[in-house]
Amino acid sequence: MKFILTRHATTEWNSAGRIQGQTDISLSPQGKIEAEELAKLLSDVGINLIVSSDLKRASETAEIINASLNVPLQLEQRLRECSFGNIEGLTKQQAIEKYGLSMEPNWEDQHCAYDFRPFGGENRDDVFQRHVQTLQSLSNERLYSTILLMGHGRGLNTLLAGLGQFPDLKRGEYRIIEYASL
Repeated sequence: MKFILTRHATTEWNSAGRIQGQTDISLSPQGKIEAEELAKLLSDVGINLIVSSDLKRASETAEIINASLNVPLQLEQRLRECSFGNIEGLTKQQAIEKYGLSMEPNWEDQHCAYDFRPFGGENRDDVFQRHVQTLQSLSNERLYSTILLMGHGRGLNTLLAGLGQFPDLKRGEYRIIEYASL
């Protein structure tokens, strides 16, 4: 099965450098423009199902893309971004000032060994398991051959790293991966 991974478009919190995690933020006006550009980019890759994180910024991006693709669209809670717990809403600098330099490695390591459990959030293994379970569920359905997964930066890059892919998916880009169920 072929999966196309892409990230949601920009929110006001992205622009302000605030940590979103699972806080449900809508797209900014600029994000809506970016989503329309992404729709053009994805228009000819043969997508026949979109599965999106249920958080607004991802689902709104997926809906804008789907306005031109007109394929089935499903929301999937397991594709949510990493939960950062009490850090959500802060900037990285504010989080370091509040909780100390010991949390700094969590920002440097975007996909391998981060751990936000001390702040009420998730760690890398939690995020990877949620995302790979989604792939497994969808690949077992076999109803669709090319599925667009609309998600979030840390979540999708954690998935890519866990699958042995380069974890460098940026906003406005997409990555095609082949996945066979285990």
